[in-house]
Amino acid sequence: MTSDSLLQFLPVILETKPELFSTDDLQDLLETLAPLESNPPDDADEILRDWCKARRPIRDALRNFSSDRAEVKKVKPSQANQNQRTSNFFQELSQQVKEKLANVNQNQGSK
Repeated sequence: MTSDSLLQFLPVILETKPELFSTDDLQDLLETLAPLESNPPDDADEILRDWCKARRPIRDALRNFSSDRAEVKKVKPSQANQNQRTSNFFQELSQQVKEKLANVNQNQGSK
């Protein structure tokens, strides 16, 4: 899991507000996530944060969602498990983006 509380909501925003993500956004996000999946660098959260900041509707949705969920209890992960959790987060998010892109492509092909 990522240690950034805003980024933790990105999969939820992707699922609940897919209209905020254009096909180009999804493809760019997938490209951004690719190098982070297997061996995320120390600045992986920052890379993903920068990606979100560059897309105002997504950034605003994350902030709004986060403030709506402010009561969610934050549990600090142990350092020993931090790398595995971060890696899993990026892998899971990447898989979710791939599925959304496949759905978008399928819907465009059936029109």
